[in-house]
Amino acid sequence: MKENEVDLFINDIGKRIREFRKNQKMTQLDLAIKSNVDERQIQRLESSHTSATLKTLYKVIKGLETDFETFFKGI
Repeated sequence: MKENEVDLFINDIGKRIREFRKNQKMTQLDLAIKSNVDERQIQRLESSHTSATLKTLYKVIKGLETDFETFFKGI
């Protein structure tokens, strides 16, 4: 995977987090609380300013009340 492909993948993950969150009518703060992840971290993930560790991604996906298969479908 080339560097720009990695960046695109990280961007897709951020978009996906935002999409799932908004579909559930959650704010970033709501998701942060449900995920036990700092709200600023949610903001950075959604804007692709940082990439998530697997631990953080797991927490966020669980906070979105979905599973990895559903979350990554289409990425």
